[in-house]
Amino acid sequence: MKIGIIGPSKLKNKELISSVAEILIGYEIVLTPDKGSVSEFFAKEYLKFNGKKVYEVLPLDDKEFGYSWVNLDLGEKINCGTWRNQPEKLNEECDVLVCLGYSVGGLIEICYSKWFGKKPVYILKEFVDCELPKELEDGLDLKYIKINELREILKNVSE
Repeated sequence: MKIGIIGPSKLKNKELISSVAEILIGYEIVLTPDKGSVSEFFAKEYLKFNGKKVYEVLPLDDKEFGYSWVNLDLGEKINCGTWRNQPEKLNEECDVLVCLGYSVGGLIEICYSKWFGKKPVYILKEFVDCELPKELEDGLDLKYIKINELREILKNVSE
């Protein structure tokens, strides 16, 4: 099973991120690791724990914005073309999403999950201050869980 990791660019809660990385070492990970971001730190921790595999969704053909702020050295590259295609490709490549905090880009990735089999989005309560608006729940499969529930939930999903 491939797990998409989403989170903000601003890095905090390193100890909690590290604990999530350790829980997920048996799964393949899909992310877009901006330098200094939660996703980059997660990937480095995951690899430090000998995680199974990292896939990086990268806009390698983007001429409009470029991608110089993304860490290209964490795993197998999946070219999504441009930034405009990144949320779609991330969702195509993963089976579930795990949210390590809200951000504008992360919310776009969450919303795109509606069009890819309405995949589950596990929002870890330790990383957010509130739930998303109830109006979104009809179109999305949002699940607010604690870190200590993650291992068992993913085990049940992958069976």
